[in-house]
Amino acid sequence: MYFANPLGLIALLSLPTIVVIHMYHRRLPPVLVAGLHLWGGDMKQPTSGRKRERLPLSKSLLFELLAALLLSLVLSQPRFGELDSVQHVVAVLDGSASMSAVGTDGVSFRNRAVAELEQRLAVARRGSVVTLIVTGRRPELLACPAVSWTEARERLVNWQPSSPKHDIATALDMAAQVAEKSGQVLLLTDHLPGENARIGDSVDVVAVGQSLGNVAIIAARWSQDPQTLDGKVYVRLSNRGSRAARTRLIGRREESALFDQSVELPANAERAIEVGVKGGAGQIVVTTETPNDPLAIDNSVTLIEPKLRPVTVMNRLAKDDAAQRALQRVLAQMPDVKSGTEATAQLVIDTADSLPSSRRDLWWLGVGPLDRSAEARKAAKDLLGPFLIDKRHALADGVSLAGVVWAGVQPLKLDATPIISAGDQFLLSKLNGTATTAFLLNIELGKSNLTETPDWPILISNLVEQRREQLPGLRRWNYRLNEDIAFRLFEGREDAVADARPLALVHGTESRTLTRTPIIEIPPLDQTGVYVVKDGDAEFGRFAVNFFDPEESTLLTLRSGRREPVTTKNEGGYEIDSTLTWLLMAGIVSIILLSFANWRELAARRSLA
Repeated sequence: MYFANPLGLIALLSLPTIVVIHMYHRRLPPVLVAGLHLWGGDMKQPTSGRKRERLPLSKSLLFELLAALLLSLVLSQPRFGELDSVQHVVAVLDGSASMSAVGTDGVSFRNRAVAELEQRLAVARRGSVVTLIVTGRRPELLACPAVSWTEARERLVNWQPSSPKHDIATALDMAAQVAEKSGQVLLLTDHLPGENARIGDSVDVVAVGQSLGNVAIIAARWSQDPQTLDGKVYVRLSNRGSRAARTRLIGRREESALFDQSVELPANAERAIEVGVKGGAGQIVVTTETPNDPLAIDNSVTLIEPKLRPVTVMNRLAKDDAAQRALQRVLAQMPDVKSGTEATAQLVIDTADSLPSSRRDLWWLGVGPLDRSAEARKAAKDLLGPFLIDKRHALADGVSLAGVVWAGVQPLKLDATPIISAGDQFLLSKLNGTATTAFLLNIELGKSNLTETPDWPILISNLVEQRREQLPGLRRWNYRLNEDIAFRLFEGREDAVADARPLALVHGTESRTLTRTPIIEIPPLDQTGVYVVKDGDAEFGRFAVNFFDPEESTLLTLRSGRREPVTTKNEGGYEIDSTLTWLLMAGIVSIILLSFANWRELAARRSLA
């Protein structure tokens, strides 16, 4: 048992006070007279003052002492065992990257929030508990359920806010469910939410931010020339401040500096920097060094050198065919495209009258006419439109067919899904019922003007790029936080599905398991750095995840302040929240009733006397 308000025990001094009063209380014996006229002045005798008498053990004394004792206990707010509820603080911590910024006093907003929470718990009732929820794209329960502040403080040691811009409403909804009726929700952030923010009226909001200028890297990319294998690093810098700033842009490979530039940035301005890099660098760390820059997470990015993903194409069309020349002209201008044999080809271009074999690792394009007989070609139709283009299909992206004469259209009798059509005629379609990704181009290119329009190179480029996307291996090597990551592990290997060996995604000292499937999909990652995909002991590939978020890098709008909850419980008054306290109050009421009954009994006796 303990007392929430120990100063209330001072009221126990009333007990000896009552005893002293009763010991020195003058009790005169009753005097019976026949009438008031017989009560004369000679009967009045002066007293010499009160004298200490023997303490009478009466019901009145006992009731007074007991009432004073119980009232003192009520004021001291006793707490005993499980009869009492303790204060439960559900703290919602803003996990935004801006919370890691350092103010002009040298203290980060994150540390200010922790200090505010510690101060709240220091003045809370003894035995109070706390639940910590960190906001993010997926809210995280950092300390739960209802742990002591000592345990919660240990969990806070490794908490470093680094999330891009996100909605905090989900975390607040979770906090409301945890708090229910017995908890208090406290939101610790670096800005006061606007009037339209979805925050409950009962949430206590404390903002610990400060308006600051900031220089940030808001975009970075590494491209590679397929011919020379040299690359270019593109970096976009932003001055999110009201004053001009000078920063130093440095690119390092291990310990050696690849480039080092001084950059002037006007107030509230952006600047793009492009630097040439020799091929084979592998990995570059690009940093900015700005005096008194408050936010560190947007000052550094890690870039992984991209790898070439060439598409091997086999063109089976005859050399004297107009379609062969039109295709070869476009393919020759495309990067990362090379010719190959039937055994190595990843994309085969053939005549439409010779259907492909069924293979999961084969892409095939059949170019019309569908029937090369003289009779069928003579019966073919030329169409001027209107053309119906399925814009949902990536193959038709950017294709308009304005002014195109689609010549040599023949009836299609195969099971196919149209991509481009005119009426009931399928002009470009995807074949169904085969493992091969096969497309049919129902056209005679020698009679059509399609090859002379911008739609022709767009169409072939879309085909090649879609094939490149489906090649095994990483598609990209540099991502931003909370971006979807997917790549193909294999294609065409039916036995690979039966291989139960999982992959491993390694980030620093942490590792997670990836299920071995043809397409690997990694949920959005919330930590920056280099990730390595391992197949057993072999490295399948590596990629980098960086922080790019112009909104979070803008610190000028941050403020400190507080928004009191609209509804509070007995605010500013005395709160009775103990079961034992209510029992003591009931005892005081009972004593008052017993005292009243005792007074009535004494009064009745005097009247009889």
